[in-house]
Amino acid sequence: MRYISWLLSFLLHATIIVVLLQTIHLEPFDLREIMEVELTDVEPPEEIIQPMPLLPPPAPEPQQVAEPIPADAVVAPAPLEMDKTIVLDDSPPPPPEPAAPEPEPAPEIEPDVVEISPVKVEKAEEEPKPNRIIVRKDDTIVHRGHEARFGRSMMADYYSYEATEFSGQFTTRDDRTISIIDARNTKYGRFLIYDSKNKTLRRLKQVFKYVFTIGPSLYEDEPVTGSVTFLAKNDRIERFILQTDDDRLAHYPRKVHVREEEKTFPTPNGERVAYLSLPPFGEDHAGVVFIHGNRCVDPGLIQGFTRALSGRKLASLAFAARGCEDESGEPEAESLLVQDTVSAMDYFASLSQLRSGKAGLWGNGPGVPVVLEAAAHPGKRHPAFAVCLLDDALSPDAVPDKKTLAALDVPVLWLITGHEPAKWKPLIAQLEDLRDNGKRPFSIVVAPLKASKDVLQAAGAQVGWVENVTEDHARLAVSWIRALE
Repeated sequence: MRYISWLLSFLLHATIIVVLLQTIHLEPFDLREIMEVELTDVEPPEEIIQPMPLLPPPAPEPQQVAEPIPADAVVAPAPLEMDKTIVLDDSPPPPPEPAAPEPEPAPEIEPDVVEISPVKVEKAEEEPKPNRIIVRKDDTIVHRGHEARFGRSMMADYYSYEATEFSGQFTTRDDRTISIIDARNTKYGRFLIYDSKNKTLRRLKQVFKYVFTIGPSLYEDEPVTGSVTFLAKNDRIERFILQTDDDRLAHYPRKVHVREEEKTFPTPNGERVAYLSLPPFGEDHAGVVFIHGNRCVDPGLIQGFTRALSGRKLASLAFAARGCEDESGEPEAESLLVQDTVSAMDYFASLSQLRSGKAGLWGNGPGVPVVLEAAAHPGKRHPAFAVCLLDDALSPDAVPDKKTLAALDVPVLWLITGHEPAKWKPLIAQLEDLRDNGKRPFSIVVAPLKASKDVLQAAGAQVGWVENVTEDHARLAVSWIRALE
């Protein structure tokens, strides 16, 4: 009965709820009233005060930046003064102080490692190594290095350079000059290297085809103080890698490719062969007929000097004395050399590559008396100037007397150098008197040779050539000749 009463009560309440829901009528909503929005009450806008923008700072004025100097550019030296005697200081820079050795680091001890006695470690049996390699005649030719990697026909045969390509003038970006001198046919017997920055003169020893080591002096190969590795571009040597104990970093000097030609010029005693050296490019150059005296000198030393001149935009014409066509020759009379010098001057001044009125004479050591005689008795072309380089190879007695010097009517640069410049004091006094009182166009430069011990230790009749194959004398001559323009 209890369950029946609960069921009847539930049905009664459900019936009442349904009846009540049917009697209620809800009023429908008006969509327009729902969508309308009252906009009469609008809040006043908030005033925003924006600060005035600051004026931008004025742009900085562009600074003038100097253009970088190209690697092949030649810096023009300042012109020399014409009415004073200049004394130069050519002492080498002090040697760098040796760096203190760094202390060796202490060995690191790893934790939890127990050292084993060497007695307990079994040594592996070493295999025997052959002490030679046998190549039979029927076997293929063995090649190593670049020939093995790229082929013998490409690297060993196609690009094969003569040893004469190694010599020449090489310059760096900081106007440093490295001279490679071909002195193989002299008492040195090797290529020599001169560094204008450190003023060192050393010998080279060939260890591979393009690799040379630098010795400690002119006469020693060991201990090695550096190396030179020549680099090629197409069919000529372009630069080399220089590594020395004097520099912390390696350098890559670029070769100055001067133009060299073999020429013949007429003389009263027949034609003579000469070597014309021109700057790397351009025309309308100033130049000199280079006279080294009535003696036989190796052509490699002469070319080293003329290349130094052409590297400074100064053309040159050089020829050997009569009788010096071969190594065992003996020079003939000096009067014949004077005649050949006058004829060479006439031929040289007529070349199209030379600037009109800018061809002169250069006397080197024993060539000074010859140049002075040729300047006093010229041929068809008068020299525009003369350069007289007085060194240890010339005696003061060989220079003409004061009367002959007073008859010179061309500008003369007297470049006095060597180990003993004091012996030239009487001549310097005469030249100064002729310049100051006689109004002779003489310029006097005293450049004592205070080079490194490498140069000072060199001895012999040809050492003056090795000392002078630097850019220093060429730099002075170009400066003086430019002042004449």
